[in-house]
Amino acid sequence: MSKLEEAAHVAMQDVLGLRQGEEVLILTNFEGDAFDISKALYDETKKLGGKPVMMVQEPKTILQFAENAVLAAIKANPDIFISVPFYKTGKDPYGQKIGYVGRDGKRYDHIHYKLMTGDRRIRSVWSPSVTRDTFERAVTVDYNKMRANAARLKAAMKGGKEVHVTAPGGTDVTISIGGREPFADDGDFRFPGTGGNLPAGEVYVSPVVASTRGVICYDGTLDLMTRCVQPKTPVRVEFKDGYVSSVTGGEEADWLLEVIGKGEQKAREAGLKVEERNARHLGELGIGLNYNARMINNMLEDEKVGKTCHFAIGMNYDSDAPALIHQDCLVKNPSIWVDGRQILNDGDIIV
Repeated sequence: MSKLEEAAHVAMQDVLGLRQGEEVLILTNFEGDAFDISKALYDETKKLGGKPVMMVQEPKTILQFAENAVLAAIKANPDIFISVPFYKTGKDPYGQKIGYVGRDGKRYDHIHYKLMTGDRRIRSVWSPSVTRDTFERAVTVDYNKMRANAARLKAAMKGGKEVHVTAPGGTDVTISIGGREPFADDGDFRFPGTGGNLPAGEVYVSPVVASTRGVICYDGTLDLMTRCVQPKTPVRVEFKDGYVSSVTGGEEADWLLEVIGKGEQKAREAGLKVEERNARHLGELGIGLNYNARMINNMLEDEKVGKTCHFAIGMNYDSDAPALIHQDCLVKNPSIWVDGRQILNDGDIIV
Protein backbone atom coordinates (compact mmCIF):
# COMPACT_ATOMS: atom_id res chain seq x y z
CA MET A 1 0.00 0.00 0.00
CA SER A 2 1.40 3.41 -0.98
CA LYS A 3 1.50 6.34 1.47
CA LEU A 4 -1.36 7.97 -0.44
CA GLU A 5 -3.46 4.81 -0.31
CA GLU A 6 -2.73 4.46 3.41
CA ALA A 7 -3.82 8.05 4.08
CA ALA A 8 -7.00 7.56 2.02
CA HIS A 9 -7.77 4.40 3.99
CA VAL A 10 -7.30 6.22 7.30
CA ALA A 11 -9.52 9.07 6.08
CA MET A 12 -12.39 6.85 4.99
CA GLN A 13 -12.23 4.29 7.82
CA ASP A 14 -10.83 6.01 10.93
CA VAL A 15 -11.96 9.59 10.29
CA LEU A 16 -15.27 9.20 8.42
CA GLY A 17 -16.20 5.68 9.52
CA LEU A 18 -17.53 4.71 6.08
CA ARG A 19 -20.27 2.08 6.24
CA GLN A 20 -21.30 -0.47 3.61
CA GLY A 21 -23.50 1.01 0.91
CA GLU A 22 -23.12 4.67 1.89
CA GLU A 23 -23.16 7.34 -0.83
CA VAL A 24 -20.04 9.52 -0.99
CA LEU A 25 -19.82 12.72 -3.06
CA ILE A 26 -16.24 13.87 -3.78
CA LEU A 27 -15.71 17.36 -5.25
CA THR A 28 -12.35 18.31 -6.71
CA ASN A 29 -10.33 20.11 -9.42
CA PHE A 30 -7.74 18.88 -11.91
CA GLU A 31 -5.11 21.33 -10.65
CA GLY A 32 -2.34 20.54 -8.16
CA ASP A 33 -2.56 17.30 -6.20
CA ALA A 34 -6.32 17.62 -5.65
CA PHE A 35 -7.39 15.15 -8.34
CA ASP A 36 -4.91 12.41 -7.36
CA ILE A 37 -5.94 12.63 -3.70
CA SER A 38 -9.62 12.56 -4.66
CA LYS A 39 -9.08 9.53 -6.90
CA ALA A 40 -7.41 7.72 -3.97
CA LEU A 41 -10.42 8.54 -1.78
CA TYR A 42 -12.76 7.35 -4.56
CA ASP A 43 -10.89 4.04 -4.90
CA GLU A 44 -10.77 3.48 -1.14
CA THR A 45 -14.51 4.16 -0.87
CA LYS A 46 -15.14 1.42 -3.41
CA LYS A 47 -12.84 -1.01 -1.57
CA LEU A 48 -14.74 -0.42 1.67
CA GLY A 49 -18.13 -0.99 0.06
CA GLY A 50 -19.26 2.59 -0.42
CA LYS A 51 -20.82 4.25 -3.46
CA PRO A 52 -18.56 7.09 -4.63
CA VAL A 53 -19.33 9.87 -7.12
CA MET A 54 -16.57 12.30 -8.12
CA MET A 55 -17.25 15.77 -9.61
CA VAL A 56 -14.71 18.18 -11.10
CA GLN A 57 -15.22 21.94 -11.43
CA GLU A 58 -12.92 24.85 -12.20
CA PRO A 59 -10.91 26.15 -9.23
CA LYS A 60 -12.74 28.71 -7.09
CA THR A 61 -11.42 31.49 -4.87
CA ILE A 62 -13.00 32.44 -1.56
CA LEU A 63 -15.04 35.12 -3.37
CA GLN A 64 -16.39 32.93 -6.23
CA PHE A 65 -19.51 30.78 -6.45
CA ALA A 66 -19.57 27.00 -6.83
CA GLU A 67 -21.19 25.68 -10.02
CA ASN A 68 -24.95 25.06 -9.88
CA ALA A 69 -24.47 21.37 -10.65
CA VAL A 70 -22.17 21.04 -7.64
CA LEU A 71 -24.68 22.69 -5.32
CA ALA A 72 -27.44 20.47 -6.70
CA ALA A 73 -25.34 17.37 -6.02
CA ILE A 74 -24.83 18.44 -2.40
CA LYS A 75 -28.58 19.07 -2.07
CA ALA A 76 -29.11 15.42 -3.09
CA ASN A 77 -28.03 14.68 0.49
CA PRO A 78 -25.21 12.10 0.19
CA ASP A 79 -24.19 10.34 3.38
CA ILE A 80 -20.72 11.86 3.10
CA PHE A 81 -19.54 14.98 1.26
CA ILE A 82 -15.78 15.39 0.67
CA SER A 83 -14.32 18.55 -0.87
CA VAL A 84 -10.70 18.43 -2.09
CA PRO A 85 -10.39 21.69 -4.05
CA PHE A 86 -7.24 23.25 -5.44
CA TYR A 87 -8.27 26.34 -3.46
CA LYS A 88 -11.91 26.59 -2.29
CA THR A 89 -15.24 24.79 -2.76
CA GLY A 90 -17.03 27.96 -3.86
CA LYS A 91 -19.78 30.00 -2.26
CA ASP A 92 -23.54 29.39 -2.57
CA PRO A 93 -25.38 32.35 -4.21
CA TYR A 94 -28.77 31.45 -2.71
CA GLY A 95 -27.19 31.04 0.68
CA GLN A 96 -25.40 34.38 0.40
CA LYS A 97 -28.43 36.38 -0.72
CA ILE A 98 -31.32 34.62 1.02
CA GLY A 99 -29.95 31.86 3.21
CA TYR A 100 -31.08 28.44 4.37
CA VAL A 101 -32.74 27.74 7.69
CA GLY A 102 -31.65 24.49 9.31
CA ARG A 103 -33.64 22.24 11.56
CA ASP A 104 -31.89 24.00 14.42
CA GLY A 105 -33.57 27.28 13.43
CA LYS A 106 -30.28 28.97 12.46
CA ARG A 107 -29.48 30.61 9.13
CA TYR A 108 -26.76 29.12 6.92
CA ASP A 109 -25.08 30.71 3.89
CA HIS A 110 -24.21 27.39 2.17
CA ILE A 111 -26.25 24.25 1.52
CA HIS A 112 -23.29 22.19 2.76
CA TYR A 113 -23.41 23.71 6.25
CA LYS A 114 -27.20 23.67 6.33
CA LEU A 115 -27.28 19.91 5.73
CA MET A 116 -24.33 19.12 7.99
CA THR A 117 -24.70 21.48 10.93
CA GLY A 118 -28.26 22.73 10.66
CA ASP A 119 -30.00 19.48 9.77
CA ARG A 120 -27.36 16.98 10.97
CA ARG A 121 -28.05 14.78 7.94
CA ILE A 122 -24.59 14.41 6.44
CA ARG A 123 -20.98 14.21 7.58
CA SER A 124 -18.13 15.82 5.77
CA VAL A 125 -14.45 16.65 5.39
CA TRP A 126 -12.87 19.40 3.32
CA SER A 127 -9.23 19.87 2.33
CA PRO A 128 -8.76 23.18 0.50
CA SER A 129 -5.35 23.55 -1.17
CA VAL A 130 -4.11 20.24 0.20
CA THR A 131 -0.91 18.77 -1.20
CA ARG A 132 -0.01 15.11 -1.47
CA ASP A 133 2.80 15.54 1.04
CA THR A 134 0.46 17.13 3.60
CA PHE A 135 -2.24 14.50 3.05
CA GLU A 136 0.18 11.59 3.40
CA ARG A 137 1.99 12.99 6.45
CA ALA A 138 -0.63 14.87 8.48
CA VAL A 139 -3.68 12.59 7.97
CA THR A 140 -1.92 9.49 9.34
CA VAL A 141 -1.69 10.59 12.99
CA ASP A 142 -2.56 9.24 16.45
CA TYR A 143 -6.23 10.21 16.54
CA ASN A 144 -6.72 8.88 20.07
CA LYS A 145 -4.11 11.34 21.38
CA MET A 146 -5.47 14.18 19.26
CA ARG A 147 -9.03 13.58 20.41
CA ALA A 148 -7.95 13.42 24.06
CA ASN A 149 -6.12 16.77 23.79
CA ALA A 150 -9.09 18.31 22.01
CA ALA A 151 -11.51 17.04 24.66
CA ARG A 152 -9.47 18.63 27.46
CA LEU A 153 -9.29 22.00 25.70
CA LYS A 154 -12.99 21.95 24.82
CA ALA A 155 -13.90 21.18 28.42
CA ALA A 156 -11.68 24.03 29.64
CA MET A 157 -13.33 26.51 27.24
CA LYS A 158 -16.92 25.32 27.55
CA GLY A 159 -18.94 27.70 29.69
CA GLY A 160 -16.13 30.22 29.76
CA LYS A 161 -16.75 33.93 29.43
CA GLU A 162 -13.40 35.48 28.54
CA VAL A 163 -10.21 34.32 26.83
CA HIS A 164 -6.92 36.17 27.18
CA VAL A 165 -4.04 35.39 24.79
CA THR A 166 -0.45 36.59 24.95
CA ALA A 167 2.59 35.54 22.92
CA PRO A 168 6.29 36.41 22.61
CA GLY A 169 5.66 38.15 19.27
CA GLY A 170 3.64 40.88 20.97
CA THR A 171 0.08 39.54 21.04
CA ASP A 172 -2.01 40.70 24.00
CA VAL A 173 -5.69 40.32 23.22
CA THR A 174 -8.92 39.49 25.03
CA ILE A 175 -12.10 38.09 23.52
CA SER A 176 -15.50 37.24 24.98
CA ILE A 177 -16.82 33.70 24.48
CA GLY A 178 -19.85 33.82 26.78
CA GLY A 179 -22.60 31.63 25.34
CA ARG A 180 -20.29 30.31 22.62
CA GLU A 181 -19.71 26.62 22.00
CA PRO A 182 -16.13 25.48 21.38
CA PHE A 183 -15.68 22.96 18.55
CA ALA A 184 -13.10 20.26 17.94
CA ASP A 185 -11.69 19.44 14.52
CA ASP A 186 -10.25 16.23 15.96
CA GLY A 187 -10.69 13.81 13.07
CA ASP A 188 -13.84 12.20 14.51
CA PHE A 189 -16.43 12.65 11.78
CA ARG A 190 -18.11 9.27 11.94
CA PHE A 191 -21.67 10.43 12.59
CA PRO A 192 -24.17 12.73 10.81
CA GLY A 193 -23.78 16.35 11.80
CA THR A 194 -20.00 16.17 12.15
CA GLY A 195 -17.30 17.49 9.87
CA GLY A 196 -14.04 19.36 9.55
CA ASN A 197 -10.69 19.61 7.84
CA LEU A 198 -8.34 16.90 6.69
CA PRO A 199 -5.74 17.08 7.99
CA ALA A 200 -7.52 17.63 11.29
CA GLY A 201 -6.16 19.05 14.50
CA GLU A 202 -7.62 22.11 16.19
CA VAL A 203 -10.07 23.33 18.80
CA TYR A 204 -11.78 26.57 17.85
CA VAL A 205 -14.39 29.03 19.05
CA SER A 206 -16.12 32.08 17.58
CA PRO A 207 -15.70 35.22 19.71
CA VAL A 208 -18.83 37.14 20.68
CA VAL A 209 -19.48 39.71 17.95
CA ALA A 210 -17.49 42.93 18.41
CA SER A 211 -15.92 41.70 21.66
CA THR A 212 -12.22 41.76 20.68
CA ARG A 213 -9.98 44.08 22.67
CA GLY A 214 -6.25 44.58 22.31
CA VAL A 215 -3.55 43.64 19.81
CA ILE A 216 -2.72 40.54 17.79
CA CYS A 217 0.78 40.25 16.37
CA TYR A 218 0.83 37.62 13.66
CA ASP A 219 4.32 36.09 13.54
CA GLY A 220 3.31 32.87 11.77
CA THR A 221 1.65 32.15 8.44
CA LEU A 222 -0.71 34.76 6.95
CA ASP A 223 -3.62 33.77 4.69
CA LEU A 224 -3.65 36.31 1.84
CA MET A 225 -6.59 34.81 -0.11
CA THR A 226 -4.69 33.19 -2.98
CA ARG A 227 -1.37 32.59 -1.20
CA CYS A 228 0.16 32.25 2.24
CA VAL A 229 3.34 33.87 3.52
CA GLN A 230 5.35 34.03 6.73
CA PRO A 231 6.05 37.65 7.64
CA LYS A 232 9.61 38.90 8.06
CA THR A 233 8.27 41.28 10.72
CA PRO A 234 5.21 40.45 12.85
CA VAL A 235 2.03 42.00 11.49
CA ARG A 236 0.40 44.08 14.23
CA VAL A 237 -3.41 44.22 14.13
CA GLU A 238 -5.15 46.56 16.55
CA PHE A 239 -8.84 46.44 17.44
CA LYS A 240 -11.17 49.31 18.32
CA ASP A 241 -14.78 48.77 19.36
CA GLY A 242 -14.37 45.10 18.47
CA TYR A 243 -13.16 45.54 14.88
CA VAL A 244 -9.81 45.88 13.12
CA SER A 245 -8.74 49.52 13.30
CA SER A 246 -5.17 49.31 12.01
CA VAL A 247 -2.79 46.85 10.40
CA THR A 248 0.91 47.73 10.57
CA GLY A 249 4.28 46.09 10.00
CA GLY A 250 6.24 45.29 6.87
CA GLU A 251 4.98 44.72 3.35
CA GLU A 252 3.01 41.69 4.56
CA ALA A 253 0.84 44.04 6.64
CA ASP A 254 -0.05 45.96 3.47
CA TRP A 255 -0.95 42.70 1.75
CA LEU A 256 -3.26 41.65 4.60
CA LEU A 257 -4.92 45.05 4.63
CA GLU A 258 -5.46 44.73 0.87
CA VAL A 259 -7.27 41.40 1.39
CA ILE A 260 -9.50 42.98 4.04
CA GLY A 261 -10.24 45.79 1.59
CA LYS A 262 -11.24 43.31 -1.11
CA GLY A 263 -13.64 41.64 1.30
CA GLU A 264 -15.19 45.01 2.06
CA GLN A 265 -15.39 46.01 -1.61
CA LYS A 266 -17.03 42.78 -2.81
CA ALA A 267 -19.62 43.00 -0.05
CA ARG A 268 -20.28 46.67 -0.81
CA GLU A 269 -20.76 45.94 -4.51
CA ALA A 270 -23.32 43.24 -3.62
CA GLY A 271 -25.17 45.53 -1.21
CA LEU A 272 -24.21 43.38 1.78
CA LYS A 273 -23.71 45.97 4.50
CA VAL A 274 -23.28 43.53 7.36
CA GLU A 275 -20.73 41.49 5.39
CA GLU A 276 -18.84 44.68 4.56
CA ARG A 277 -18.59 45.58 8.24
CA ASN A 278 -17.55 42.07 9.22
CA ALA A 279 -14.56 42.06 6.88
CA ARG A 280 -12.87 43.67 9.90
CA HIS A 281 -14.40 41.35 12.48
CA LEU A 282 -12.50 38.66 14.41
CA GLY A 283 -14.29 35.44 13.50
CA GLU A 284 -12.27 32.68 15.15
CA LEU A 285 -9.69 31.67 17.71
CA GLY A 286 -8.21 28.25 16.95
CA ILE A 287 -5.58 26.18 18.77
CA GLY A 288 -3.39 23.79 16.74
CA LEU A 289 -3.22 20.12 17.82
CA ASN A 290 -1.56 18.22 14.97
CA TYR A 291 2.06 17.45 15.83
CA ASN A 292 2.73 15.96 12.37
CA ALA A 293 1.81 19.30 10.80
CA ARG A 294 4.46 21.81 9.73
CA MET A 295 4.37 25.48 8.83
CA ILE A 296 4.68 25.24 5.04
CA ASN A 297 2.69 28.31 3.86
CA ASN A 298 -0.45 26.26 3.29
CA MET A 299 -3.11 27.32 5.78
CA LEU A 300 -4.94 24.00 5.71
CA GLU A 301 -1.89 22.46 7.38
CA ASP A 302 -0.31 25.47 9.06
CA GLU A 303 -3.31 26.29 11.26
CA LYS A 304 -3.13 22.75 12.73
CA VAL A 305 0.53 23.05 13.81
CA GLY A 306 1.03 22.23 17.49
CA LYS A 307 2.16 25.05 19.81
CA THR A 308 0.40 27.69 17.68
CA CYS A 309 -2.95 29.42 17.65
CA HIS A 310 -4.66 31.31 14.87
CA PHE A 311 -7.07 34.22 14.72
CA ALA A 312 -9.27 34.58 11.63
CA ILE A 313 -10.35 37.97 10.34
CA GLY A 314 -13.84 37.87 8.81
CA MET A 315 -16.79 35.49 9.12
CA ASN A 316 -17.38 33.33 12.17
CA TYR A 317 -18.84 29.84 12.63
CA ASP A 318 -21.82 30.82 14.77
CA SER A 319 -23.66 32.36 11.81
CA ASP A 320 -24.09 35.78 13.43
CA ALA A 321 -21.12 37.53 11.80
CA PRO A 322 -21.32 36.81 8.05
CA ALA A 323 -18.52 38.08 5.81
CA LEU A 324 -17.07 37.27 2.40
CA ILE A 325 -13.63 36.55 3.81
CA HIS A 326 -12.17 34.36 6.57
CA GLN A 327 -8.40 34.88 6.76
CA ASP A 328 -6.64 32.62 9.25
CA CYS A 329 -3.31 33.95 10.49
CA LEU A 330 -0.95 32.34 13.03
CA VAL A 331 0.57 33.28 16.36
CA LYS A 332 3.50 31.20 17.64
CA ASN A 333 3.91 29.85 21.19
CA PRO A 334 0.77 31.42 22.69
CA SER A 335 -0.16 31.43 26.35
CA ILE A 336 -3.92 31.27 26.85
CA TRP A 337 -6.18 31.80 29.86
CA VAL A 338 -9.92 31.11 30.15
CA ASP A 339 -11.53 33.15 32.93
CA GLY A 340 -8.12 33.43 34.56
CA ARG A 341 -7.26 29.72 34.33
CA GLN A 342 -4.23 29.02 32.15
CA ILE A 343 -4.71 26.28 29.55
CA LEU A 344 -1.64 26.87 27.31
CA ASN A 345 1.84 27.97 28.33
CA ASP A 346 4.14 28.99 25.47
CA GLY A 347 2.12 26.69 23.21
CA ASP A 348 2.14 23.67 25.53
CA ILE A 349 -1.21 22.27 26.71
CA ILE A 350 -1.30 22.33 30.53
CA VAL A 351 -4.84 21.15 31.29
